[in-house]
Formats: sequence, structure tokens, C-alpha cells
Amino acid sequence: MKIILSKLLLIALIVLASFTLPAVAQEEAPPGVWLSQSGSYRLSYSSQYFPIPTETPHEWILYILDGNRRPIENAVIEIHGYHPESREILSRMTYISSHLGRGAYQVLNMYFHQRGDWELNIVISSGSKIDSVIVPLSI
Repeated sequence: MKIILSKLLLIALIVLASFTLPAVAQEEAPPGVWLSQSGSYRLSYSSQYFPIPTETPHEWILYILDGNRRPIENAVIEIHGYHPESREILSRMTYISSHLGRGAYQVLNMYFHQRGDWELNIVISSGSKIDSVIVPLSI
């Protein structure tokens, strides 16, 4: 009986420690959400079309939150696209036309000229924080 109680106590201490010790690993984002490189921002998006088309300008909405899941207001955003297989960049400029409020930003003129895997490097500046988010896409 004494051995069983000591084992139960040990298990209880391990479980308690796992909930009270600080996390060492970086937080994982759920599917459809990407964390910035230093963890300052959380980004998700919606597209005017699904699946994302080629050779058709279209609109996206970016949703940007801080590390505490609060909306980022009035950020400056740059989008750089890269197609690793062909080593090409996005053939058209993308424009952040307006901040819609509550961390939502309208992106006009998204345009992918070919199919395949793309990487979007989205650079976000808000106040003194500048960070980037890599979003992989298969089109």
C-alpha cells in the first residue's frame, strides 16, 4: 500500500509540474495561423477565391494579432512572394489598400502567374516592432 501511495504521489507531482513550469518550446499555431519569426505577431488570411487561382488578380484579407491575440491596428505591411522551384518573385506588386479595423487588412491585386509552391514573406511593422511571417502556399 505504501509503494502504491508513493507512486501516486510521484505521478501527481509530475502532472502538477507540467502545468506550472514555464514552456520551453515555442508555441505552435493551429492550422491556418502562422507565427512571426520572433513571436510578435499571429497571421491568418482569407482569399476571395478557393482554390487560389493563377493569372487572376484577386483580393485577400489579412488578420494580424499580437502575441497575446490582440488585434494589431494601423500596421505597415509588405508582401514579398517567392517561387523556389523557378526562383521567381511575385510578378505583380501587392497593395494593402486599407485597414478594415480589428486587425484586418485588405490586400488588393494578389496575383500568382504560375502553379506550384510559393513562399510569402509578410513583413509587419507596428510601432517599434518589425517582424516577418513566412506563409507557404501550394497553388
